[in-house]
Amino acid sequence: MPPSESFLLPTENTCGHGQRKKSYQAAVNDEVQSSVALSENESKAGKDGYSLLRQPLHKSSWDPKVDPVFEAPSSLNEKSQQQQNNDWWAGKIQPKSRPESSIAKVELPTEDFTPQGEMLDLFQRSIDTIDFPFVIHALVDECLSLPGKKRAQEALAHQMNKDIKPKDKESATKVANRPLVATSPDGVRARYKEVQEMQWLLDEFLDLGNPSYKNRLNYKVTIGRGNPPPLEGVSFDLDSILEIMENDNVLEGPELLDVWTMMNAFQDLQLWSNGLRKIEAKEFVALPGLLEGMQLNDTLHDLLDEAFDERGSLSSKTFPTLGRLREKIKTLKTEILSTLDSLVNMPSVKSKLELESGGPLYSEISNGGGRLVIPMKPRYASQFGIVHDSSRSGKTVYVEPSEIITPTNELRQTEAELRSEEARVWRYLTDQVWSNRYDLKDAVEAVGQVDLTLARCLLGAKIGGVIPEVGNEGIISLKNAKHPVLLLRKIDNVVGSDLDLGANGNQGLVLTGPNSGGKTVILKLLGLAALLARTGIPVPATPSCPGYEPRVDYFDPVLADIGDIQSVGSDLSTFSGHLLVCREVLANSGKDALVLMDEVGSGTDPAQGVAIAQALLEALLATGCRVAITTHYMALKQLAASDDRFSVGGMQFVKGRPTYKLLPGTVGESFAISVAERLGLPQPVIARANELLDSETRQMGDLIRDLEDQKALIDERVEELEQKQNEMKVMEQKMKEEQNKLERKMLTARRDEAKKFAKALEEKEAILEDVLKKLKSDPSKKLVAKSWDDIRFVKRDAISEAENVPSVLRAKKIAKETLQDAQAELVPIQEMRERPELKEGDELIVCKIGPLFQRQAIVEKILGRQVQVKVSGVTMAMKLTDVALKPADVALRPTVSNSSFNLKTPSKGSKLSKTAERALKSEMKKAPASVDPAKPKQTIVIRTESNTVDVRGCNFEEAKDRIRTKISKAIINQRGAIFVLHGHGTGGVLKTKLRRWFQSEKKLVKQWGAAEQSDGGDAFTRLELN
Repeated sequence: MPPSESFLLPTENTCGHGQRKKSYQAAVNDEVQSSVALSENESKAGKDGYSLLRQPLHKSSWDPKVDPVFEAPSSLNEKSQQQQNNDWWAGKIQPKSRPESSIAKVELPTEDFTPQGEMLDLFQRSIDTIDFPFVIHALVDECLSLPGKKRAQEALAHQMNKDIKPKDKESATKVANRPLVATSPDGVRARYKEVQEMQWLLDEFLDLGNPSYKNRLNYKVTIGRGNPPPLEGVSFDLDSILEIMENDNVLEGPELLDVWTMMNAFQDLQLWSNGLRKIEAKEFVALPGLLEGMQLNDTLHDLLDEAFDERGSLSSKTFPTLGRLREKIKTLKTEILSTLDSLVNMPSVKSKLELESGGPLYSEISNGGGRLVIPMKPRYASQFGIVHDSSRSGKTVYVEPSEIITPTNELRQTEAELRSEEARVWRYLTDQVWSNRYDLKDAVEAVGQVDLTLARCLLGAKIGGVIPEVGNEGIISLKNAKHPVLLLRKIDNVVGSDLDLGANGNQGLVLTGPNSGGKTVILKLLGLAALLARTGIPVPATPSCPGYEPRVDYFDPVLADIGDIQSVGSDLSTFSGHLLVCREVLANSGKDALVLMDEVGSGTDPAQGVAIAQALLEALLATGCRVAITTHYMALKQLAASDDRFSVGGMQFVKGRPTYKLLPGTVGESFAISVAERLGLPQPVIARANELLDSETRQMGDLIRDLEDQKALIDERVEELEQKQNEMKVMEQKMKEEQNKLERKMLTARRDEAKKFAKALEEKEAILEDVLKKLKSDPSKKLVAKSWDDIRFVKRDAISEAENVPSVLRAKKIAKETLQDAQAELVPIQEMRERPELKEGDELIVCKIGPLFQRQAIVEKILGRQVQVKVSGVTMAMKLTDVALKPADVALRPTVSNSSFNLKTPSKGSKLSKTAERALKSEMKKAPASVDPAKPKQTIVIRTESNTVDVRGCNFEEAKDRIRTKISKAIINQRGAIFVLHGHGTGGVLKTKLRRWFQSEKKLVKQWGAAEQSDGGDAFTRLELN
């Protein structure tokens, strides 16, 4: 920004005309000198009627409604800013020196003849060879924020293994500054706890009780149900802002807006964290703990929040000095333009204006500090004001009127003050941000940790990962573990394998099998499982289930020798390169180390290579580390049989092709000839190779191959059985769910039926209440008769509705079917082929459909084609077509089984005659089985004239006779209750005696009590009949 000062001209009150002319000439000379610096894009002299000095009037710069806009200062230090201005001017007047040739500065690298082994970076080589960088890049892609991405990328450097020691470093640092890779088992468990809590939040189906929080804008935001933490939309790029301030530069509007946006996000994250702590369904501790160290300066946030207006300019309200200066500038601009308009409209001035060229009336001397001029005839210019420019023809000069010189000078002075005040505000805001840089950095780092937790969770879900148990005993126990890189590359049908290392004193795992069979993949999978755990990323394996819990202990360091590092320039062969790696592995291994070695001892004489390999393995086990190797050497394969510290696993090979599945406890054959045949080696070569094999090796290979095929067949059958069992479990679960749904539907239907019936009863109750009110108001006989008709109608309607309820209809249908079955089972005596001889005391069963169906009938007298019996204490005559012989095992309202009747001898007093018993046996052999008959339905009983017996005026015995007769009729008509009207009487003697009798008469009366108030109250007794 050119730092030119305001160009102030002397006023007419302080200098004469000659002085004004001299000042003008000096100004012109200065502007001519400065015009050299104009760029090629600026207007050329004479273009559109303008010159180098005179430019079109910029309406925006002279509009009183628009505040002037100045650039922010480039330096925090005001003196440094002045020095930059001087340097800018010096650069304009001094010729630029020619830059030196860049070629002369290039220094060629000196050749380094340091031996390769001295430069070997074992840690970096280890993470590279097991493809860990691929996983980290995938983690970076899942991060939303810049601090999260940077923290993840740090793990790609070898310092993650070298610089994290001693192991108490992580516990000594803030959680926000914690490295990606854990340095202790507790660190791994802490990361997995955070991931577990994040998984709860991202689970759309997990019910956390609908928790929520209100963000800084007071909007309600749901926690959980798949909603991530509020991180999106903000990059949190604080480092670039701090770099600007570290270089002594001032923050401008965009940078300050970024800081303000970050602080808004910090507030939302704190509110989100507080919401997590209030959840009762799950305990959230780890995630809120990541944000505990976040300290925010509310004063800084409020300052940045109010520092700018809606246009993005520094706020005049927050900074009153800026507002005062801006208002003054607006006033001066208005005054200048108003004065100029008045001048050009004066008749004395109009005649002196030169308007024949057709150019604009107003123009601006931009390089002279923005002074306004008007076109005039040359002969009038000197007496009117200061001449700033002229046309090429000399017929027009451009004059600044004397009336606006002083206000223009004041305007430029005020603008300079405004520019200085704005620079002070910019520096003040930058200083405030710089003073809070440590709290801001801690907050950004905390955001990075939350972002990393979210990225771990998302990456784990992408690869089907589970959270394993973590210990410090050097154990890896995983079922169906899959290579994460293959999953991230979206390889179809990635084969999983069971991994077991370190349990039961097992320190080493020997991986065997054919070339291209997947041994190296398993080796890398072990290393990746260890590093995934240390990084806090879920491991792709089978989730926990009864009898199995995935486990990956803490390993530090993870050392791998996979692939070659041979070099012709350094005189390194394949074997030499492996020995250099082995030397470094031995030097860095220890109790918590995991060592992975591919084809150990290869590249030299087999006998010596095996000896070196076994000695190396024994030395590694002595350090307490865990070791996994791949080999084709039979001597190393047999280690598991001779040394309890080793276990063996073979890669499956079925029908001449690898399946890439690890079979723990088996020794895999190399199948070199089969692999060669599969890869297209000529058949004669294959045949000759088979001939050259000794018989023992050939027989051993055939035996191992047969065992592999048999085991594959068994595994296939086991897998089919497990699949069927799982399908049965799924079907069982679906059946239970369908049953629960059906029960819920039935319950809902019953509730709906009950609601409808209750509503109908309420309507009937309202009608009855209306009837009672009318009776109380007008108890005339005519109204009483009409009321009884209404009550009968209500009763009939209520019973009809009750019987038409769907559930009642279904029950009636079942009862009807049951009744038909029971009726078919009872053979009337009249229809029996061998009619029995009945005698007094025989027990019969009523088989006539009606209220007495299946009730017990005791024979009292034989009346020809009829028989006199006692049913429920009532004596009556019944036809022989209405009664049947009673099976010995059928009681009153019996339950008849589906099996044939077991006839027993009737008890004394109810014994059938021998003829009747024989007839019964004959008929029962043909009788079909049936189900239990339904019990008689119970209906709502409302007191009416037909179910009420009036015993008022009777003595006790007369009353008892009347009541017995009424009970007999009620039983015949299938009524469950009657009412006895006894009144209160003198002293209530009759009522008291009757109620004592009701209490003792158990055969007829089930229970009794005073009638409801709506049925007459205590003047009536309601009897429920047996």
